[in-house]
Amino acid sequence: MVPDAKAAAPQPALTTEMSKPAAAFRADIIPGVLFSVALVFFSVRLAEPTRYIFDEVYHAYTAGQYAAGNPDAYLWDTSAPDPNVAYMWNHPPAGVLMITGGIRLWGNNSFGWRFASAVFGAIGVVMAYLLALRITRRKGVAVLTSGLLLVDGLYFVQSRTGMLDIFGTVFMMGALLALYGYLTSPPDRVRGPLLVVGVFLGLALATKWNAAYASALVGIVALVRAFNLWRACRSPEANPEERRGLQAHLVWIPVALMAVPLAVYLLAYVSFFAAGHGPGQFIELQKQIFQYHTGLTATHDYQSRWWEWPLTLRPVWYHSTQIDGKLLNIYANGNPMLYWAFVPSVLWVVASWCRRREPAWIVLAIGFFGQWLPWALVPRIAFAYHFLPAAMFGSIAVAVVLAELFGRGGPRRILAVAYLVTVVLAFVYFYPIYAGVPLTEQALDNRLWMSSWR
Repeated sequence: MVPDAKAAAPQPALTTEMSKPAAAFRADIIPGVLFSVALVFFSVRLAEPTRYIFDEVYHAYTAGQYAAGNPDAYLWDTSAPDPNVAYMWNHPPAGVLMITGGIRLWGNNSFGWRFASAVFGAIGVVMAYLLALRITRRKGVAVLTSGLLLVDGLYFVQSRTGMLDIFGTVFMMGALLALYGYLTSPPDRVRGPLLVVGVFLGLALATKWNAAYASALVGIVALVRAFNLWRACRSPEANPEERRGLQAHLVWIPVALMAVPLAVYLLAYVSFFAAGHGPGQFIELQKQIFQYHTGLTATHDYQSRWWEWPLTLRPVWYHSTQIDGKLLNIYANGNPMLYWAFVPSVLWVVASWCRRREPAWIVLAIGFFGQWLPWALVPRIAFAYHFLPAAMFGSIAVAVVLAELFGRGGPRRILAVAYLVTVVLAFVYFYPIYAGVPLTEQALDNRLWMSSWR
């Protein structure tokens, strides 16, 4: 079902409207409005609480040490002077460098170390809009996708926390947006899209190695298309475009999907080398990262299993304190009313697009299943926030289903509207435990629906 050797594939068309040319690609104000609204939304009370929460003791602390020029912060065999924090060396530095940028801009304080996450959260909202618009050619679906992200509790929390996950999520979204451009390009005009894919894959891998799962699937898709071109070129009836396409793939797959990501990955370590560390230490650091993740046997009270994530069964408790007799908590968990619809929605949309041989199904399948299901094979502990990259694609699928139901009118339209209202109300209800708003003990207890949330 990868696009054949001859031409760009058709665009998705679940309904008649979906096949209309989108006013999509003309300049408009929607991306700018979405970015501004999202940034303001994520920035309200961004500095609260004023101390590190959850993995900020690693990620944000290390970013502050980068900003201070501390060379020890890059290494695996050094220790932070404060026992309550630690240097983060067990992931590549791209995400930490993003956090460092916010600290350089606003200072080494809670607003500074969370600012970059808020900016990337807003960029992700725009990226989701652009991807949904590109693959459906419907502005309504694209805006709805962005709106669903804004009322997702997990996305909201990660966009307000000085951790790495929002950066890798946005970078992989960029890679898959470019992948769709590659899949819909004529076979002899794939250089540009593939190079963009490679840049974003390099950034994602330079943030967290778990981007390797989707990266491998992207490479397989490109190789399958190249194989189809090779088979077509064996025929005496092969046309010049196919022959040029095969040549282009033979050149640009290794360049764009191997050399470019490697170069971007290495560039992320410029500050490592600038701090005085050498190639030998770089190689040893990569070994230490690999050994850390393959040998990790630690457990955690809020760890969870991969199949629990779309069911929102086990959130991560980021922060808890008491203020004037009220309880302030921050839970990283998806909006249950949204997440419970992810799997059926993605399955239905992927099946619908696959039957029509539309390349959008490949992007959606990699984005959702390719960033979620590999965790079933990972022996180390995992957490609900590892589902964040897949959740963005789940939101696209839910938006497509809602648009389809709404377009059919009658009871289906009522169902779509009622469901959307339920999702929004659920976010409003859970907002205090996403944003750390003080609650009475009873009000907090009312929001902990399941025993596994406690």
